[in-house]
Amino acid sequence: MKEDKERKRLLEAADQSTADQIQRYLCNKGACFLSNCVPTAINISLLPTPISKSCYTTLVQAQVPLNLLIDLSSRDEEFVTSTITPSTKVDYLAKRLLQIYKQCVGDPNQITLGMYRHDYMYHCPDPTAEDAVENGAFKQVEANLMSAALLGVGTHVMDLHNQIMGREKAQKEQPYDRSLPPMMQGVYEAWKLYDRPGSIFLFLAAPNDFNWFDQQHMIDTLWEEYQIVSLKITYDEFLEEGELKDNRYYVRGNEVAVFYFRSMYNEEHYKTEQHWEMRLLMEKSLAIKVPNIRHQCLNLKYFQQAFLAPGVVEKYLSGDDAALTRSVFADLHTLAPGPAGDEAAQLAFDDPEGWVLKPSREGGGNNIWDEEMLRTLTELKGQQKREAFVLMQRLKPPHIQNRFIKNRPNEKPILTEIMDTTTELGLFCVYVADALGEVITNKVGGPLLRTKPAKANEGGIAIGVGVMDSIVFN
Repeated sequence: MKEDKERKRLLEAADQSTADQIQRYLCNKGACFLSNCVPTAINISLLPTPISKSCYTTLVQAQVPLNLLIDLSSRDEEFVTSTITPSTKVDYLAKRLLQIYKQCVGDPNQITLGMYRHDYMYHCPDPTAEDAVENGAFKQVEANLMSAALLGVGTHVMDLHNQIMGREKAQKEQPYDRSLPPMMQGVYEAWKLYDRPGSIFLFLAAPNDFNWFDQQHMIDTLWEEYQIVSLKITYDEFLEEGELKDNRYYVRGNEVAVFYFRSMYNEEHYKTEQHWEMRLLMEKSLAIKVPNIRHQCLNLKYFQQAFLAPGVVEKYLSGDDAALTRSVFADLHTLAPGPAGDEAAQLAFDDPEGWVLKPSREGGGNNIWDEEMLRTLTELKGQQKREAFVLMQRLKPPHIQNRFIKNRPNEKPILTEIMDTTTELGLFCVYVADALGEVITNKVGGPLLRTKPAKANEGGIAIGVGVMDSIVFN
């Protein structure tokens, strides 16, 4: 009887959380246009996940120099070219991005706006140990410099968990940071530098965009706080409707101040040569690009490995900042054909559970694990195509017990049984520099937490494996 009452109470909490989610736009949708939309509450954890406060604070401090490293190194044509060139024979996306980069890197009229999400896992010696949350360090999974999703909805999961814990009378400390306000303030600062009243913020969305409601938070904030109008269209629509006049872009009668790419991060998005030509024209225009071609190039995974080389970080950052930044890097190895690449591949064969194979692609679900990793490395042995991958240390975050609230269209929420979960922490950052390269803004927005079953390798929100989560300090 006691167990039945407890489960009823938890199901009531799940019902209440779903109502709260709809109110806060914590939703997904299955179609690009609202007329086809069935709003569905995002899957979330029942309770927030504990994280070491001291480790979190140190990680936050590392973001400002990391942002500076990205921008300064992206302006170094020799560094960018030497990092990408070896892969261009096997990576068509890298080849075409580098071509645009070389034509635009020296343009003196470009305002820089970076909207990043740096993703980390808390790596510990024994994920199942009782002290695992306090016995490790955050290590970088990847830097998302383009199309970093969940800025809007991620801001509100913490508020939702605060309500749940308040109902449960649990007094726990959470980070005070909210990602959306400082990120949108950064957009406003860049928009002011553009200095064209009435110009708009343009979302270049993917067809059937999953993150419609997430972006609506951004649209509402830009208008309500700064009176900046936003418009959302697909890249293909812009190909037809965009007009270039005096090196400024216009669409549907509006001048574009900011292109915000929510697509065009993978080769498959550039369906024709016209798509590539438009990307070059956009880059050469006076509009602000998020990301610009410099930052889009550094979005390639090759740069995570390149920063590990001795002296690279120190070329752009001072001693203390360089050391702090290096402290969050995970171990990565090149797989280029040759002795170094062969030695790296052997690491994976010697310890398959200690490594993961990563292609230089975005969008999630691209990593290769375990036996499939070994098969792929065997097939690629001696081939140039191996250059398109990096081998990364497999991070082992603590196992935390939790429940998930799973939501489906027009159905009651489902509360899962207690399970072991692992978490990935993202930190949103905004970076603004004027046309001379002087830094105007460089700050951390706030956290995003995504949690998955510990037994799952991939934890995508869109595919229904991972859930949204928030932090509670241990």
